[in-house]
Amino acid sequence: MFPEYFDSGMQAMDVRGILLGSLAQWIPDERFAIWQIGTAEGRLDIVVPLSDMSHNLIVKDLQPQRFDLIRWCREDGRVDAPILHDVRPLHEGFGTHYLPPDYCPIGGVVADAKELIHSIATDPLRRFVHAVFEDRFVCNHFWTMPASMRHHHAYPGGLAQHSVEVAQDVATQGRLTDLERDLGIAGGLLHDIGKVWAYTADTFMSNEGMAMGHELTGLTRLSPQLRELRDHWADGAYAMSVLLGGCGRLRSDGSMPSALVARIRACDQRSCERSGGPSTRPGRSWMPKVYQPI
Repeated sequence: MFPEYFDSGMQAMDVRGILLGSLAQWIPDERFAIWQIGTAEGRLDIVVPLSDMSHNLIVKDLQPQRFDLIRWCREDGRVDAPILHDVRPLHEGFGTHYLPPDYCPIGGVVADAKELIHSIATDPLRRFVHAVFEDRFVCNHFWTMPASMRHHHAYPGGLAQHSVEVAQDVATQGRLTDLERDLGIAGGLLHDIGKVWAYTADTFMSNEGMAMGHELTGLTRLSPQLRELRDHWADGAYAMSVLLGGCGRLRSDGSMPSALVARIRACDQRSCERSGGPSTRPGRSWMPKVYQPI
């Protein structure tokens, strides 16, 4: 580790966080490119002097890193963006811990999501949810895209807000066992995760989404994370597959899937009803007006 100061105008910084962004931003052979570090407190612009350095970070899922930075303080008081000097992985914590509070344009949503994930007591299930949100593609889309094109939560950040509302609703329901609550929170947060692949950037259905729908798309895309969960807790992987698939119909052998599917669907509908939006749209539930004493 280098000393705190090299000279009167050069300062060393040690920042723990994640590199934000996507591979689409990376330009081969570009030197001194501006990137952003995400921390639990906010974002920090940094200069990455070599394209190989940024490429090695951006091709990976979100991983906690220790960024050793150098910044210059000019005589006129201006401070340049710090330059990346070295980066080392942190072998503790999760990338989601370092999502900045404003990563979702709707205030409080990131903090609420972190709190929900932290409350999952079943260790392999909590790690599974972290792994999903550490997927760089998920991270780059989930927090900013709408939940629908024209209906409920149809605005930037609506998908994350809606998912958090569903998980919060499940978490506060009574007569659930601790395990059911854990699975319900995970299922609520991830019930619409397939939309990040099922919709294009301009919120039209992708071919993948049109072919399979967002639930089956999400179940298919999360195969690597489900495989890792199955290695540590097979029953948990089976349960999450059912919840992600979202099918609550009677099976051909007469058995029924987990009742948590119906609970999450009910919380999903309730979040949609409470979001407002066009009251005349097809499929919208009728809502009674609040009683007003005469």
